[in-house]
Amino acid sequence: MFARRALLFVLIAGCVVLTAASCSREKKDGALKVKSGLAARVGDIKLTDEFVLRTFEDLPDDQKKQFKGPDAQARFVDRLVEQHLLYLAAIDAKLDRTEEMQERLRWVTMNILVAEYFSKEITDKIKIEPKEIEEYYASHPKEFVQAPVMRAQYIFTADSLKAVRLNKRIAQGEVFTKLAAAESEDKATASSGGDVGYFNSGGYIKGVSDTEGFSKAAEKLELGVASGIVRLSNGFAIMKVTEKNPQKTETLDEARRTIEAKLRAQKTEEGYKAAVAELKKKYKAENYIRDRLDKTTRTAEELWEMAQIEPDARNRIQYYRDIVNLYPTHKNAAEALFMIGFTYAEELKDYVQARRTFDELEQKYPQSPMLESAKWMIENMETAHPKLESFEGVQKRVEEDKARKAEGTK
Repeated sequence: MFARRALLFVLIAGCVVLTAASCSREKKDGALKVKSGLAARVGDIKLTDEFVLRTFEDLPDDQKKQFKGPDAQARFVDRLVEQHLLYLAAIDAKLDRTEEMQERLRWVTMNILVAEYFSKEITDKIKIEPKEIEEYYASHPKEFVQAPVMRAQYIFTADSLKAVRLNKRIAQGEVFTKLAAAESEDKATASSGGDVGYFNSGGYIKGVSDTEGFSKAAEKLELGVASGIVRLSNGFAIMKVTEKNPQKTETLDEARRTIEAKLRAQKTEEGYKAAVAELKKKYKAENYIRDRLDKTTRTAEELWEMAQIEPDARNRIQYYRDIVNLYPTHKNAAEALFMIGFTYAEELKDYVQARRTFDELEQKYPQSPMLESAKWMIENMETAHPKLESFEGVQKRVEEDKARKAEGTK
């Protein structure tokens, strides 16, 4: 409710600014055709055609759809007039003078100005040169290697006799997709004809619990040929691979937009931190809560325990960071740094910060046993995989990959 009221206030404020403005050109947007002149008057407030157009253009698309037909502009102006009538009535009732409303208006104004300042003083000043993109591409080759992917469909059942019968029906020429939709016991994929989508070998596969067994069987199949009965850890499957795409490396041109977005995000964060640091000096900001906390610094063990029960990812990162900064030689320091990178990757999906943190781990703790898991995260964090909940989960995946590779060399 407050958000709607705040938006209304902004709308009215915009009208006051544009009171004297007029539009000398003819413009058309959707169902609204705007000509020069005055659109409406409410008391002493003038609503110009230009204001009507701008206000309409700022509406979300679903709201624009409400104003169609020959009287679209008139109905939209009716709505603006109604809003201004309520606004003037609220002013006459002195609702804007209460302490609560003054605080709300202050927050609305502050948020608008903060957004404008952030845009003009930080993001608008960021420039990404082609050379920067090229250098990033050259220095991060692994990021642009797309692992081999497959697409498959399957019919699943926990009943071995049913599997035999289904396999026979396929051999007799029944359509795989229709049979999967009607008979598969995996309800997550049955509705799509057993399609599990794209997957990497050993990675997450929609609806499949035994991903390793499924992947191994899929790798051996010829394209478009039904597998026969495949034994999985939780039942039986009949599979068909519908696509096989080999490993591919994105070209610079293909990766250019992704790289630019990463660099822009990185520079935006750096610009924001630099701006805040300068503004703290200029306006002499003080955080007394932080000061009191610093005077009663918690032990590394307390910080670690607090991080384990903290639900907010960014607060958790701060606790881990305090361990690294305040207790760099503590037994948990390297793991705390790993968990910062892990949280960025798995929860916040901020792969730039995750990579930076894992690089920092290698620099600060070159002998740490965490490095093996950090390297695995760097190589796999941007690929599809079941969500990892803990460091132990990463360790398990590392060991599984090592065992798979060892088995493949035999």
